[in-house]
Amino acid sequence: MPDQVGHDGKHMTLEEKKQAVIEEFSMYDEWLDKYEYLIELGKALEAYPEEEKTEDKLIKGCQSRVWLDYELKDGKLFFRADSDAIITKGIISLLLSVYSGRTPEEIAADDFGFVDAIGLRENLSPTRANGLVSMIETIKSAAREMADQARHDDNGEMADQVGHDDSVIPGSTRNPEDGVLTAEDVAALQPLYADVILALKQVYDPEIPVNIYDLGLIYELNIDKERKVSILMTFTAPNCPMADEVMHEVEESVKRVPGVTGCHIELTFEPVWDRSMLSEEARVDLGLDYEEDDYGKLND
Repeated sequence: MPDQVGHDGKHMTLEEKKQAVIEEFSMYDEWLDKYEYLIELGKALEAYPEEEKTEDKLIKGCQSRVWLDYELKDGKLFFRADSDAIITKGIISLLLSVYSGRTPEEIAADDFGFVDAIGLRENLSPTRANGLVSMIETIKSAAREMADQARHDDNGEMADQVGHDDSVIPGSTRNPEDGVLTAEDVAALQPLYADVILALKQVYDPEIPVNIYDLGLIYELNIDKERKVSILMTFTAPNCPMADEVMHEVEESVKRVPGVTGCHIELTFEPVWDRSMLSEEARVDLGLDYEEDDYGKLND
């Protein structure tokens, strides 16, 4: 994993480190190579003790499970993290390589603009991009918390809380009856949207060892103002003998999500599912590349 020391042995500033990451990513022409680089970053991430992977350490809003812990040492904020998904692990590793060991004030004030400079957000699926936003917001929130705590210790009173960034990625959350939700509606529904995705990721295709969400079987996921969930989904083949059972499992899994008031599922085969609908992580898990015979490998 990249550290914060330059070739001359000097400690890099935050701006220098971000520029170094941008230059590193610019060495790769294809995003497949950049994904491989992220995977290597994830593999190099410091081990996170299994006994410390508790619910309170989970980042809300991530498509995969991501644990984050932090502590303040000598005025600097140090993070530890892990994920159960290899690309997501690489993403959180990249963020920590830039921000771990910085002062809370530095982190809280930064715009994390290097993420867009390397094209990361635009080359992720909407839900994984939403997870990236959740990671960034959690890191910034920790920085704000530590900065506030430091001011409290210095001044003997709690400083005014710094407000959260209002930026969100709404994904496909909308109100089917009233049209597109307002920004305020989307912001309010975003945590529920993320929890529903996590619930969908607990349901697996009966023939392929990948959850239905990463497999690309969910075509639309809509949540209205009453917290009712509408899902348009498909299967890898029209004659799937387990279709009814899987749809029932989807409905029950979503209904168990706190805050959900109802769930309606509609089945479609237009467009017909194909391998292009697999998530990046599903491709890695299945050992697939982007050759034309990938679909055949799924059905061997």
